[in-house]
Amino acid sequence: MKAPPPSDFRKILERLAHGQDTYRVFDAFVRFAACALAAQTREAEYLEEAKRWKRDELGLFAQALGSLVREMESEPFTDLIGGYYMEFALSSKGQQWNGEYHTPKPICDMMARMAFDPGSLPAEGPITVCEPACGAGAMILSVGEACPPEVRRRLRVTAIDINRTACDMAFINTTLWGIPTRVIHGNTLSSEYWAAWSNIHYIAPWLPYALRPQTPEAREQGQPPKPVEVERIHATVQQQEFAL
Repeated sequence: MKAPPPSDFRKILERLAHGQDTYRVFDAFVRFAACALAAQTREAEYLEEAKRWKRDELGLFAQALGSLVREMESEPFTDLIGGYYMEFALSSKGQQWNGEYHTPKPICDMMARMAFDPGSLPAEGPITVCEPACGAGAMILSVGEACPPEVRRRLRVTAIDINRTACDMAFINTTLWGIPTRVIHGNTLSSEYWAAWSNIHYIAPWLPYALRPQTPEAREQGQPPKPVEVERIHATVQQQEFAL
């Protein structure tokens, strides 16, 4: 009798990694997952990555995403993929060279409570949040968890990271937990921004979900931010630096 497929997304990725570079496997996984959750607004990216893998491997990536979603349902607003990225895809030397470290959820929760008081927010209108070095989005998840659902829907998060893989992780986490987020691949320190993706909660929130993929913003997925957006980010970051 054939053994059932593993239900842990980590074990499935480890099966894929036999004889292959673990970082490449993980990067492909989060790319596929982000595209799958993008409501058909990142199809070109998906097809480009799919060319590099066999049919049975694509099936395993799909199984891994299903397993990840099931596990996330049992651990609300927890960054499961960021922690595993540090263990699975990066060596300890890689972490040191890249300056990448995973912040535990209790610390993210404490910092979110210190910096973000839902009770002091305006009663209506969008609430803007900027995370200039978002990683996998663990801090954004803590902010989202601290908000009642009606407040969470009004968030307009800009999440920036220099690591392209981190951008996909942040896209996955914020999409699955319903946090309206625009993820930008860029360098906040040098004000260089190379690509941006808005999750389905961020795109034209006044429209029904079925209509959002047809909007101009949805059709610009993966394009660099426009100069006016870059200026807005720069101004926001300067304000944060001044406040510190």
